[in-house]
Amino acid sequence: MLKIHHYAMEVFDINKVSNFYKDLLDFVEDEKVEFPGEVIIFLRNAEARLELIESKQESMLPGNVHLCFETVNIRKVVERFLKAGVPLVEGPISLRNGWKSVFFIGPAGELIEFLEP
Repeated sequence: MLKIHHYAMEVFDINKVSNFYKDLLDFVEDEKVEFPGEVIIFLRNAEARLELIESKQESMLPGNVHLCFETVNIRKVVERFLKAGVPLVEGPISLRNGWKSVFFIGPAGELIEFLEP
């Protein structure tokens, strides 16, 4: 049995991205590691873990991936993100199985989905 340990993202502005996840999704900083020419921040919210790696490479290409967080109240998430000026991509939509879903664009260009089962 496998369980995802963390999701890692290369970002251009590590402080901006870190603050976004701390301010809007209540992540806390577990650890900050600095190497010559590299900064890594580990964030945690309960079982969800993010590793942010600061990159100055102009050649970074966005992958065909997204983060998905489960929530008990998608309406509150939408209100909070819209109030913060986070770009809404799609939704909220109701799926045939009764779930609700909404997609936003995060500060590093990542697609962030929220799912209310």
